[in-house]
Amino acid sequence: MMDNKIAILTDTTSSVQYSNHTYDNIFVLPHTVIFGSEEYVDGVDITNDEFFRRIVEEDVIPSTSQPSIGQTIEICEEIKRQGYTDIIYLPISKGISSTYNSIVGSIDLIEGINFKVVDTKATAVHLGFMALEAARLTKENTSVEEIITYVEHLRDNLHIYFMVDDLKYLIKNGRLSNAAGFLGSLLKIKPVLEFDDEGRIIGTEKIRTTKRTMETIVNHVIEATKDCKKVQYTVCHGFDMELLAKFKEELKRITDLENFLILPLPSVIGAHVGNGVVSVGYFIIEE
Repeated sequence: MMDNKIAILTDTTSSVQYSNHTYDNIFVLPHTVIFGSEEYVDGVDITNDEFFRRIVEEDVIPSTSQPSIGQTIEICEEIKRQGYTDIIYLPISKGISSTYNSIVGSIDLIEGINFKVVDTKATAVHLGFMALEAARLTKENTSVEEIITYVEHLRDNLHIYFMVDDLKYLIKNGRLSNAAGFLGSLLKIKPVLEFDDEGRIIGTEKIRTTKRTMETIVNHVIEATKDCKKVQYTVCHGFDMELLAKFKEELKRITDLENFLILPLPSVIGAHVGNGVVSVGYFIIEE
């Protein structure tokens, strides 16, 4: 019997806080969303409903800030006080945030507990699924090394597609890696967006209608997973419920909706993509 007590640490970009999970060893670090001079701790000072209402009604593009090193050390100290011996930290992709690099550069400041960090190359529900799976494995007497190996397997067998109603958020906040190729036709296209192998957001196909973009994304997922033995599908969405309903109809071409883990987009990610967003990811668990 192992003596290790393992905590899973992630952040509010993961949507795990909306999953109604029952794991007592998942801890969540909050990011901050900023409207002008007003700062709100994600999920504490502002709810998702309030956030998305503001960006729609006020037509503003907020910014965000990552957890400070001080906040990270503080939550690690709290985890240590609760008797944990190990922390596996699963932050947002380093391809779209400096969170990972910041903690790696300050890891020596975290003392008295075994601390491991993984570059997940993901965010939102796709990251949330990794955290939930890691927590599940801790309850099965799995070692830290085995959990990290499995999380890395999930990461390396994940592909994420998404679409946004308006590219202005991604471009304004510098999260679209190949933005230059899309600037000339911002108002005319609804591109297929993906995460590349480094966890960065790229546009891959220029399409002119929302319907066709959704169809294209679902076609790609069907083609990639049709011969796989075991797949986990993940979906996240903004607060455009009409768009979500249309996307769900397309998703039914892949499998029954009950086979998807569907969670709302956290506000800290909404700051970079806007309200009109839907995303689907697939983890190839077994080929």
